[in-house]
Amino acid sequence: MPATDPLQPLLELGGIADLAREASAAVAAVHRRPVSLRRADVTGSESVLRGARTSALIDDPRTRRLDTPAGPLGAAISVYGLLAPGTVEHSARTFLRAPLQILARMDTLAGGDGLPVAADGAARLQALAGLITGGHAHDVLLPQVVHGEIAGHRIFGERSGLIARAAARLTAVTTGFDPRGLAVPETHLNRHRAHYLESLAEGYGEDFLELSLRAWIAGADEAEAIARAV
Repeated sequence: MPATDPLQPLLELGGIADLAREASAAVAAVHRRPVSLRRADVTGSESVLRGARTSALIDDPRTRRLDTPAGPLGAAISVYGLLAPGTVEHSARTFLRAPLQILARMDTLAGGDGLPVAADGAARLQALAGLITGGHAHDVLLPQVVHGEIAGHRIFGERSGLIARAAARLTAVTTGFDPRGLAVPETHLNRHRAHYLESLAEGYGEDFLELSLRAWIAGADEAEAIARAV
């Protein structure tokens, strides 16, 4: 991690540094599994599909997992399609170069017009783009910050949660934290939905960062379960 890392202060909050190390180790262990090397397209596809379905449940608990892909579920599947094995490499390359282009695309796929809704949304997105393209931010923390900024400040209005969760996963691919997109952090967030939404109210902070990192640790466990089933 570079000495100039702009996210360094976050590592000094409570147990964030320890959780970041634990999350990194857990996700890395999944990627070392032989099946993750041989059949990442299969495990990655299942991870993305589970993530999309669970993300839809977070936004609307009435969403049925087997419903026809429409409404919240259809929007989630469309947005998470940018993370599918056949497209994620292109999405990641574009995101590293022009993150606002991908975020606008996600918003369009979710039913928006590609523009921020929050009054300070444009300024926040520009700052976020600087972090993403700067190449100096902590590889594990950056996905959490992307998630928190978009969802906590409701940059894209009611679509913010969905976009934030998908953008966090894409950020994890680009930083190398989860290079094949195998972990499924959404399951833990849905299991702790009330806590998750509360941690994002009026912005986000240490409570959200802790919960989000724990979600990645649990998401690595789910990825292990997917790998065992293949």
